[in-house]
Amino acid sequence: MPHVDVTSSTGKTRFKYTICTPASEEANEIDQNLPTLLFIHPVSIAEHIYYAQFCDCQLRRFNLVSFDLRGGHGGTTGDRVPFRYGQVEAAEDTMRLMARISGSTTDAINLPPCHLVAMSSGTTIAVEIAVTQPERVLSMFLISHLCLEIPVEVAEGHKEVYDVWVSAFPDESTVKEDAIYDAGFGNIQYMFSDPKLSPLVTAMTRVTYPVAMVRWNYHHLDQFRIMNLDFYLNRKSHPKSVLARIIGSVKLVHGSEDVAYPKSYAEEFLQQLEEAGVEASLLEVPGAPHYLSPDFAACINPVLHKFILQNDRFDLALSAPIPDHVSPWEDIMRQAGWNPDGAEDADSSSDDGIIINSCSPSYLVETLDFL
Repeated sequence: MPHVDVTSSTGKTRFKYTICTPASEEANEIDQNLPTLLFIHPVSIAEHIYYAQFCDCQLRRFNLVSFDLRGGHGGTTGDRVPFRYGQVEAAEDTMRLMARISGSTTDAINLPPCHLVAMSSGTTIAVEIAVTQPERVLSMFLISHLCLEIPVEVAEGHKEVYDVWVSAFPDESTVKEDAIYDAGFGNIQYMFSDPKLSPLVTAMTRVTYPVAMVRWNYHHLDQFRIMNLDFYLNRKSHPKSVLARIIGSVKLVHGSEDVAYPKSYAEEFLQQLEEAGVEASLLEVPGAPHYLSPDFAACINPVLHKFILQNDRFDLALSAPIPDHVSPWEDIMRQAGWNPDGAEDADSSSDDGIIINSCSPSYLVETLDFL
């Protein structure tokens, strides 16, 4: 589980990150001859939301890189995120993480210009990078973008989930699991539309919620608010003059069953991009929710693969598809009940949404600097 120390204007962070190459799901460095895809996950969950992309035999022809955001996500630790931490600050942290810095000392993982893949709130970070340092971004594949102002009714939903989560921690010695369940149920509806979760998503919740109960407990409710409420509410859209700085192509992906954002929300951003002179297109995935990456990988992975080939000077002969790739999160997902071989265990899916206190990742038992 590699980490890298990064210092930015908002503090010091020890980022947990993952590099996959055609040769290894736990590589120490990228293959400089191959395109590099940097995946930015949404708030509220960690990098394993991209499980189904990191074991795709076509996508694994490339360098696939991901990391856990600050503010209580996954295995990333360090200073608390400050008040008003948002897309600008998260983009700065990400750019420092991916920066190419010459010399014997660096605080980064030395990434070349990348193709950014982001989902939901992660798309605001991706676009911020693309308008701040356009030369670092070859293209953007934006799933369920949040790059316009938040609708009032969606903001109200996030505030309701926040209030319920806070009620689960009335004091430092009490945890009301029914409130955690209720908050999780509301979040699950936003993410996946249907409260009956697939086996893969059920495993993800079994990994996610034990971490959340530690990282966003009574002593860290400020971090929960900043990353799970304010990050949504305070996001800013960009005028066309700023969007015009984007150099690479943009593919927008929208799920037809997204309960929070209609297709018109994606179409409006598409129009803004096109009017700014950005090459952009929109794909609607029938039946898909807001978080498409786990259960609709069969729909979006081939599109992503083709999109990269269209936007990178890459010789396919350098990396043939290998069918036996596994995800870097294979072990933790299996421990949480996921069976990628197809046979469902009795507890591999959930009729009632989230399952808490089920599978704690190893990094929870390590010393966490910010706790």
